[in-house]
Amino acid sequence: MPDKSYLQAIQDLQNRLSSHSLETIAHMLTHHTTVSQATFNIQDERMRAVVKNTLMTGQMVALLTLMKEMGILDETHYEEFRAYLMHSLTDQSW
Repeated sequence: MPDKSYLQAIQDLQNRLSSHSLETIAHMLTHHTTVSQATFNIQDERMRAVVKNTLMTGQMVALLTLMKEMGILDETHYEEFRAYLMHSLTDQSW
């Protein structure tokens, strides 16, 4: 189980990214920027892995949101998938 400082670091990163997440995710998706390309210059491997996982999860939630808005997913399925993805960010062993 990750220690509290790790969980706090993940939460801090999520909070920082969430304030600009929609713009960041939209930019990445519309400009065909991969997560690997976006994180290439992060030297610290652990930080790069955290940022990669956070960006990937953000992109997946954005796509799930589009699927919900298109009527492909209902609210219950959307929330279930989103909760799983968000939980997966904090449930990783580093």
